Amino acid sequence: MPSRNHFPSRLRISDVEPNGYNTVPPTSGQHWGAWSDCGFYNYPLPDELLVHNLEHGNIIVSYNLNDESEVAALRDAVAAIPFAQEYAIVRRYHGIPEGMVALTTWGVLDRMLGVDSERIARFFRDFPGNTGPEFPNGLPCTTGIQMTDSSGG
Repeated sequence: MPSRNHFPSRLRISDVEPNGYNTVPPTSGQHWGAWSDCGFYNYPLPDELLVHNLEHGNIIVSYNLNDESEVAALRDAVAAIPFAQEYAIVRRYHGIPEGMVALTTWGVLDRMLGVDSERIARFFRDFPGNTGPEFPNGLPCTTGIQMTDSSGG
């Protein structure tokens, strides 16, 4: 497993090597000291931020869907999962092929074409917020920073 170290606090965004992770999207590695608040984001969020969420045991759902009905289906699929409000971040992600959805938690990646509600629910059942190395029982992402479209990504 790659490092779970934080980038130095005085590091500038331009100092971070892009695509410096072993998987796309990443499942572990060096990251920022801050983490994101839970939620459904219709815009990209930086990998370096979300890897910290993974370290806490959160689940990241990354999507590259252009059909608004598919985005709505993804929103419905995640909303139907009881603990997703406390442990999930959904973000638009251009690092995967168009039409793809990727599910990540610390050390685990599942990618699919389109929205498969049952497969998404199964991922959440199999990895219920406790896979991160920092907190054995997981830490809800309800205490992270609320990202805006202009925050980065």
